[in-house]
Amino acid sequence: MVGGVTFIYLTGNCWFMWIARFKLKDDEDIYSSSCERFNVEFFAVPYTNFIKANKINLLVGGIISGSEENKKKFVQEIKKDKRVKLVEQHHDFILVHAQHPISRETKSEIRIFYNPQYIRVKPVHVSSDGWEYWEVACLNRIELNKLIQAATKHYHGELFSINKEKLRSVTSLELIPHLSEKQLGALMVAYKGGYYNYPRKLTLPKLAKSINRSYSTFQENLRKAENKLLDYLLKCR
Repeated sequence: MVGGVTFIYLTGNCWFMWIARFKLKDDEDIYSSSCERFNVEFFAVPYTNFIKANKINLLVGGIISGSEENKKKFVQEIKKDKRVKLVEQHHDFILVHAQHPISRETKSEIRIFYNPQYIRVKPVHVSSDGWEYWEVACLNRIELNKLIQAATKHYHGELFSINKEKLRSVTSLELIPHLSEKQLGALMVAYKGGYYNYPRKLTLPKLAKSINRSYSTFQENLRKAENKLLDYLLKCR
């Protein structure tokens, strides 16, 4: 969970599907260079594409992860890109409308990467190293091979694995009940401090002390955040 947004895991009956895991690097991508420059991670879902005004329009939603200062710089940099027409932001979730010049090659590539036969098992992870990490499922291996070939040919793609597996879950991006800044802050401190590891690395009093907060205040904010998340997640199971 980041900034009032979480990954929701949709589970149900298991299907056997071809699943490919690979990475690629697009030298002209809107997000990769900014992730690398500002040391942030971007977990993106390419929603849809359409042709308007003789241009290809792309809608992408995603979650930004990093320091508050760097996340702000990342969004500012995205907004400066001439291809970006609109950026809507809610905490760490952004929705981006971008336009690209249309060409036969571009249309062909978009058709491959937005093939409706694909299921994105996880959001595309645009890493701070500038690489995009993909996990995609498809019933038809031939169709999935087209994606791998396009990534390899045009975007320095590297295939990690392609296997027929049971698809047990699919991850999406979903808004959750609002957490106050103090609640979110306490949750992030606890998570990054290893409080949820086993065994725990730090106790609540030590975590509170590390950010110069009283133990009672820190504990109250953390418990309220945990209760909101648990209440939401258990009701949606």
